[in-house]
Amino acid sequence: MVIQEFITNSHGTKIGLHRVPAVDVCVGTVILAHGTFSNYRSCRGLAKHLSVRGFDCWLLDFQGHGISAVPDVEPDFETMCLQDTGAAIKHVQAASADGKVWWVGHSGGGLAILMYLARNPLQQQLVHGLVMLASQATDAAISRRNRLLIYAAAMATSVLRVAPGKYLGIGPENEFAAVMMQWYRWSLAGNWRGKDGFDYLAALASVTVPSCTFSAAADHFIAPPSGCKKLHELLGGSDKIYRLCGRQSGDSEDYTHPRIVSSRSAAVDIWPRVADWLISRRTAVPDKHD
Repeated sequence: MVIQEFITNSHGTKIGLHRVPAVDVCVGTVILAHGTFSNYRSCRGLAKHLSVRGFDCWLLDFQGHGISAVPDVEPDFETMCLQDTGAAIKHVQAASADGKVWWVGHSGGGLAILMYLARNPLQQQLVHGLVMLASQATDAAISRRNRLLIYAAAMATSVLRVAPGKYLGIGPENEFAAVMMQWYRWSLAGNWRGKDGFDYLAALASVTVPSCTFSAAADHFIAPPSGCKKLHELLGGSDKIYRLCGRQSGDSEDYTHPRIVSSRSAAVDIWPRVADWLISRRTAVPDKHD
């Protein structure tokens, strides 16, 4: 059973949430967030798995994706993530039994919570912990081939004024031009700074909630393992785990960017590990934050 709800973000845009209630006794509340070129459906299988394991799941559609409204002003990457993440946490934690939530994010959905907590460290009191699946912001252009691809994508996006995900077969949704242009800049510069100069990499030291980071062994462009591991290492918490998902780790395949969250293999290799980690950390004592 999936229940749709709508909330309003800080800019007044209607945002869609899809609730998948726990099948039996609820042991925790989880927000699942998709990445660019996608919508809530990419995390739907994982949510159903977690609901069987006792978690009340809420799948977020970022503005302009899925059932969420298109904003009046085109957002860039951080505007979209900051506005919608804050609204989702406020709504879902108020509905949770203990007033706190877990966050599971794929790709940009993982960056969203990191950006939000980096700028709002006091909000960590509302978050039990984080799971990031193939999330990174700085290492997409580490090879010459990838740099050329990003330059070409940036030129095409600036001309078309949209990143045509459906046409290119990247995902089920087109993406805002401003969202992708900001990601291109981060990738080419090798840093992660907001438009106001805020240094997200440096600010990750203030993010101390428990975290579990998964990277995909065969993800050579969107979220190379080096970028995922960099974020993991910069997080300030002492309770953090990193795992490379591929054959060398005993998995059934070397995972790519989309398959790490949505595939038959992920249902066997990845989803149970996510659920096991969430359950194991329910009684963890979090690091203190300022």
